[in-house]
Amino acid sequence: MAADHPGSRSEPGFIFKVLFVALVVALIAAIYTVALVFILAFGAAIVAAALNNLALPLSTRFRISHRLALGIATAGLTLVAIGFFALFGARAADRLTALAAQLPEAWREARTWLSSLAMGRWLLGLLDTMPADAATRLLSALPLAGGVLGWLANAALILVIGIYLAADSETYIEGTLALFPPSRRTRAKEILFQAGEDLRKWLIAMTLDMLFLGSVTSLGLWLIGAPFPFLLGTLSGLSVFVPYIGPILAIVPGLLLALSAGPDLAFYAGIVYLVAQQLEGNISLPLLQEWTVKMPPAISLLAIVGFGLLFGIWGVLLATPLAVVTMTIVRMAYVEDFLERKGQPLP
Repeated sequence: MAADHPGSRSEPGFIFKVLFVALVVALIAAIYTVALVFILAFGAAIVAAALNNLALPLSTRFRISHRLALGIATAGLTLVAIGFFALFGARAADRLTALAAQLPEAWREARTWLSSLAMGRWLLGLLDTMPADAATRLLSALPLAGGVLGWLANAALILVIGIYLAADSETYIEGTLALFPPSRRTRAKEILFQAGEDLRKWLIAMTLDMLFLGSVTSLGLWLIGAPFPFLLGTLSGLSVFVPYIGPILAIVPGLLLALSAGPDLAFYAGIVYLVAQQLEGNISLPLLQEWTVKMPPAISLLAIVGFGLLFGIWGVLLATPLAVVTMTIVRMAYVEDFLERKGQPLP
């Protein structure tokens, strides 16, 4: 019998790899069966990370307990939200109503303009061949069609659970680590903390990126005299949360409204959107990704599709942070600890 070489067990065997893949598939199947619970829990974890981002500087600066700093941060955010809606809520509602009222007329103007172009006539013909109830079918696929109150209730549940997670995060972390064998808990804690740190950095980077794109878009639309520049700029900024797809969709209402005032304004609005998104994609986002987790475009798009199929609209909205955490766990738990073992005995 041939003697074993010293490094013969440094590479995981085929059986172990198959078992790991089977475990991943079983985990995905389990998550799919409780998709709503999982996605609400993950959304709450994002809220907890955001609150801790605010509470940590307060706790360090004023040397107060974490819970007191968290309470101050939560109360501050609540007061800011109440003040914002009290001061600007009615105006924003009026502007949204006016925006909704102008979109049909803007679309009629757009059809008139498109019908004067060969490519436009082809596009209109393509749109006219779609079923008349296509939009209704699309909306019926969204959770919003099942009731806005249910969607808002889930959002409120995410906020409440997020506050509880942020207030007593150590208890939940220790409970999660208790699910692992004692010999693996130290490494599991490292992976869990690194995933949380990557999520925290991503949240900060995303907030700054939203502010950048929203500000540039608002300023550009205001300078060319487009209608509702700050409302449309805010929409563009928020759309960054769903990368690549969100900013493209946010262009549509701006171009339609500008087109209702004339093709020239629509042309200038298109330039504003193009310049703003180029600045965001080539300056703001790369600089922020140097500090946080770098997310390749293909991974972002696949995450939106994959998590959207698993979790619906919540999966689309939370696809990028889900991908950030998944990449960290796969890199540390699978690539580093499972595939790149150096002479360590397998469990």
